[in-house]
Amino acid sequence: MVAGALRRALGAKSDGDLNLVPRVRVRGRSGRWLTLYGSLTEPADNRPSETVVIVEPTRAEDVAWLNVASYCLSNREEDVVRLVARGFSTRQISESLYISEYTVQRHLQNAFEKVGVRSRRELLKRLFFENLLPGTLGDQGDQPA
Repeated sequence: MVAGALRRALGAKSDGDLNLVPRVRVRGRSGRWLTLYGSLTEPADNRPSETVVIVEPTRAEDVAWLNVASYCLSNREEDVVRLVARGFSTRQISESLYISEYTVQRHLQNAFEKVGVRSRRELLKRLFFENLLPGTLGDQGDQPA
């Protein structure tokens, strides 16, 4: 997949291809998230460039936003969640997004319902801490039966 994305990015046929990042995130057998990047080596001495795939652990914040995306929040609900994660109050969110406090609460309620929680604290715990890495909060696999 990464090599294919790299070929598309280099042989761009559309604006979408130009913005294509040759990168994919996968969950390994261990449960840890990995990011794979595609790149090309420099050609040298009558040797063409070669495709290289780089594998590295995925940053926790990238995994967290993958988790957020899995709940199908609307763009506005995600905006509200981002500000909640930064510790903003309802009033501060309202002022930042130019919406009423009532609308902020409505977006939060919709997010709570989609994620299956009842409070901001539970929302943040579910979205940003549970199931990110094996052995962290919310991972049932490492606990004794």
